[in-house]
Amino acid sequence: MSEEEFYEPDIISVSDDEGNEILFELLERYETDDDVYVAITEFHDSDEEIVEGDYEVVILKVDYDDDGNEYLVEIEDENEFEQVSDILMQMVEDKFDVEYYSPEQ
Repeated sequence: MSEEEFYEPDIISVSDDEGNEILFELLERYETDDDVYVAITEFHDSDEEIVEGDYEVVILKVDYDDDGNEYLVEIEDENEFEQVSDILMQMVEDKFDVEYYSPEQ
Protein backbone atom coordinates (compact mmCIF):
# COMPACT_ATOMS: atom_id res chain seq x y z
CA MET A 1 0.00 0.00 0.00
CA SER A 2 1.52 3.31 -1.04
CA GLU A 3 1.79 6.29 1.29
CA GLU A 4 -0.61 8.35 -0.87
CA GLU A 5 -3.50 5.94 -0.32
CA PHE A 6 -5.90 6.52 2.54
CA TYR A 7 -6.87 3.26 4.16
CA GLU A 8 -10.47 2.93 5.34
CA PRO A 9 -11.02 -0.44 7.09
CA ASP A 10 -14.16 -2.53 6.65
CA ILE A 11 -15.47 -3.04 10.18
CA ILE A 12 -17.85 -5.83 11.13
CA SER A 13 -19.55 -6.34 14.44
CA VAL A 14 -19.68 -9.86 15.85
CA SER A 15 -21.58 -10.96 18.94
CA ASP A 16 -20.00 -13.73 20.97
CA ASP A 17 -21.94 -16.52 22.71
CA GLU A 18 -22.57 -14.24 25.69
CA GLY A 19 -23.93 -11.38 23.56
CA ASN A 20 -20.83 -9.19 23.82
CA GLU A 21 -20.11 -7.11 20.72
CA ILE A 22 -16.59 -7.37 19.29
CA LEU A 23 -15.41 -5.28 16.37
CA PHE A 24 -13.31 -6.91 13.69
CA GLU A 25 -11.61 -5.58 10.60
CA LEU A 26 -12.42 -7.51 7.45
CA LEU A 27 -9.07 -8.08 5.76
CA GLU A 28 -10.18 -10.20 2.82
CA ARG A 29 -13.15 -12.16 1.51
CA TYR A 30 -12.80 -15.26 -0.68
CA GLU A 31 -15.71 -16.79 -2.56
CA THR A 32 -16.00 -20.16 -4.25
CA ASP A 33 -18.97 -21.47 -6.21
CA ASP A 34 -20.43 -22.90 -3.00
CA ASP A 35 -18.97 -21.02 -0.02
CA VAL A 36 -17.70 -17.68 1.27
CA TYR A 37 -14.74 -17.29 3.64
CA VAL A 38 -13.27 -14.29 5.43
CA ALA A 39 -9.99 -13.29 7.02
CA ILE A 40 -10.58 -10.95 9.97
CA THR A 41 -8.59 -9.45 12.82
CA GLU A 42 -9.73 -7.66 15.94
CA PHE A 43 -10.22 -3.97 15.21
CA HIS A 44 -8.01 -1.46 17.02
CA ASP A 45 -8.75 2.24 16.71
CA SER A 46 -6.58 3.96 19.31
CA ASP A 47 -2.89 4.58 18.70
CA GLU A 48 -1.95 2.57 21.79
CA GLU A 49 -4.07 -0.42 20.75
CA ILE A 50 -2.64 -0.32 17.24
CA VAL A 51 0.95 -0.35 18.52
CA GLU A 52 0.30 -3.06 21.10
CA GLY A 53 -2.15 -5.16 19.05
CA ASP A 54 -1.18 -8.71 18.13
CA TYR A 55 -3.14 -8.72 14.86
CA GLU A 56 -3.97 -12.40 14.92
CA VAL A 57 -5.75 -13.24 11.68
CA VAL A 58 -8.82 -15.44 12.04
CA ILE A 59 -10.16 -17.44 9.09
CA LEU A 60 -13.89 -18.19 9.22
CA LYS A 61 -16.65 -19.43 6.95
CA VAL A 62 -19.77 -17.39 6.24
CA ASP A 63 -23.03 -19.22 6.85
CA TYR A 64 -26.63 -18.05 6.59
CA ASP A 65 -29.62 -18.38 8.88
CA ASP A 66 -33.17 -19.08 7.66
CA ASP A 67 -33.75 -15.35 7.07
CA GLY A 68 -30.63 -15.04 4.90
CA ASN A 69 -28.58 -13.18 7.52
CA GLU A 70 -24.86 -13.87 7.48
CA TYR A 71 -23.02 -15.27 10.48
CA LEU A 72 -19.50 -16.60 10.91
CA VAL A 73 -18.57 -20.18 11.82
CA GLU A 74 -15.37 -22.10 12.34
CA ILE A 75 -14.18 -24.29 9.49
CA GLU A 76 -14.46 -27.83 10.84
CA ASP A 77 -12.73 -29.72 8.03
CA GLU A 78 -8.94 -29.51 8.42
CA ASN A 79 -8.20 -29.86 4.68
CA GLU A 80 -10.77 -27.19 3.81
CA PHE A 81 -9.29 -24.88 6.45
CA GLU A 82 -5.71 -25.35 5.23
CA GLN A 83 -6.65 -24.76 1.61
CA VAL A 84 -8.76 -21.67 2.32
CA SER A 85 -6.35 -20.16 4.86
CA ASP A 86 -3.44 -20.46 2.40
CA ILE A 87 -5.46 -18.59 -0.23
CA LEU A 88 -6.77 -15.92 2.14
CA MET A 89 -3.43 -15.28 3.80
CA GLN A 90 -1.77 -14.84 0.40
CA MET A 91 -4.50 -12.35 -0.49
CA VAL A 92 -3.89 -10.47 2.79
CA GLU A 93 -0.12 -10.39 2.20
CA ASP A 94 -0.61 -9.06 -1.33
CA LYS A 95 -3.17 -6.43 -0.28
CA PHE A 96 -1.21 -5.07 2.67
CA ASP A 97 2.29 -5.73 1.31
CA VAL A 98 3.32 -7.77 4.34
CA GLU A 99 5.03 -11.10 4.84
CA TYR A 100 4.24 -12.96 8.00
CA TYR A 101 2.68 -16.21 6.90
CA SER A 102 4.28 -19.31 5.56
CA PRO A 103 1.98 -22.25 4.70
CA GLU A 104 3.13 -25.66 5.83
CA GLN A 105 4.04 -27.89 2.92
